[in-house]
Amino acid sequence: MKILFVNALLGGDFSALDISITRLATFINERTSHKADILDMVFHVREWKSYFRKCVLRFRPDVIAMSANTMYMQYVKTIAKEAGKYGIKVIVGGYHASLKPLETLSVPDIDAVCIGDGEFVISQYLDNMEQGKSVKGIKGIWAKEDGKIIKNPIGAFNEDLDSLPIPDWDMWRDLKKYFYYLGMLYFIGNMGCPYRCIYCDAHPIASCVKGNYYRRRDPVKYAEEIHFQWNKYQKKGMRLAQLFDQIPTVDKKWLKSFCTEYKALGNVDERKYSMFSRIDHLDEEKIKMLAKSGCALLRVGVEAGNDYIRNEVYKKNLDMKKINDVFKLCKRHGIGLTAFYMVGGPGETRKTINQTINLARKLNANRSAFFVFKPFTDESKVLIEKYGGKIDEARWKKADNITYDAVVKLKDISPGQVEFLQYKAYFLTFSRRLAWMVGENPIRYSSRFITYMTRGLNDGLDIKYLLPYFHIYGYDYVRR
Repeated sequence: MKILFVNALLGGDFSALDISITRLATFINERTSHKADILDMVFHVREWKSYFRKCVLRFRPDVIAMSANTMYMQYVKTIAKEAGKYGIKVIVGGYHASLKPLETLSVPDIDAVCIGDGEFVISQYLDNMEQGKSVKGIKGIWAKEDGKIIKNPIGAFNEDLDSLPIPDWDMWRDLKKYFYYLGMLYFIGNMGCPYRCIYCDAHPIASCVKGNYYRRRDPVKYAEEIHFQWNKYQKKGMRLAQLFDQIPTVDKKWLKSFCTEYKALGNVDERKYSMFSRIDHLDEEKIKMLAKSGCALLRVGVEAGNDYIRNEVYKKNLDMKKINDVFKLCKRHGIGLTAFYMVGGPGETRKTINQTINLARKLNANRSAFFVFKPFTDESKVLIEKYGGKIDEARWKKADNITYDAVVKLKDISPGQVEFLQYKAYFLTFSRRLAWMVGENPIRYSSRFITYMTRGLNDGLDIKYLLPYFHIYGYDYVRR
């Protein structure tokens, strides 16, 4: 059987390669008798239907698979409808399908959903299809069959992450373009998270699937995998290893093993990596370990400048002293910071949003990212109403990204006003980085900017994303 994994992004954001479908396609190819490939829409949005047809006729898939969160379901529906014209079955996984399987199956052209981890589940699904068997009994699969919906028992999380094959990114035919615009290859070792943040839709999936949601890889093997990919892709344009583990710094013993091995493998000055961390997990010992092992950038959530919003609404339990101390330690030891903030969440006012902007200016991270709050969880929806807010359903239905487009009308602020404050935040915090770029060498800045923008527009990318991504990712690297 042949299965085609589709990266169904028809919007403008080109900042992420889908790790999950890469892992699944690699597993199918290396551990089963079936054949998998990846169809990426990001650089083909203008002519996506003809590109879809070309790939389908070339590969001749029996099944099309997509991974989806709530934001991308509108595109999943569009691709599924197109697949239906070719009589190809469609299976959908990811957070949205796992949390809302019946809603996902209500889409006419979606035939099945995968709930939880998909490697072994999809393999069995393909086995049964090949043998002409019913899907009944496949744990983790709900599917339409003979006019009915088969609801099988829930599946289980993969516990032994080290047993899975190393993702094969060669299946992404536009990988060199991603390297040009972003410079990064993506990794994930530790899966899941024990924390329950009101704004994150990851944790509810733990109740949909059996087993431990938070799982960790062997830190030595994880470091070896990253260096394996460096050896494979550095000459092809890879400039940074972007780690997507949600809380890799929580365990000092695990972190020490990872840092020690990564450093021992060599070339840490050339093979830098970026890592997520909670601020309250960091201390000087950990920061020193990270700095010596090649960590170029830590990505941390500050969320809000107002103590009440940050700690009582978002439940971060993070005081200003800790925030200031960690920022100073990172700067002292040469680790850059990307600081994440949210604007327009439950209970926010103009005053609290301006406090967030002022804090971001004071902390002066290498990069400050301001996300408009989105109500992904039931808990966040309850809090919006508690503080006198209301979800604008028309805006929420159209939203296709986690960065822009406010969808909540707060008690005293409209969605449009929240967006204005977001733009204000970017203008006030980004001006320093822009001044440095231009001031360092105006001719070089102009040359790289023109090159990046011209290529991006020719590749069909959205200027709304090209502009910030050049200044975040591209300027330091674009030379031709």
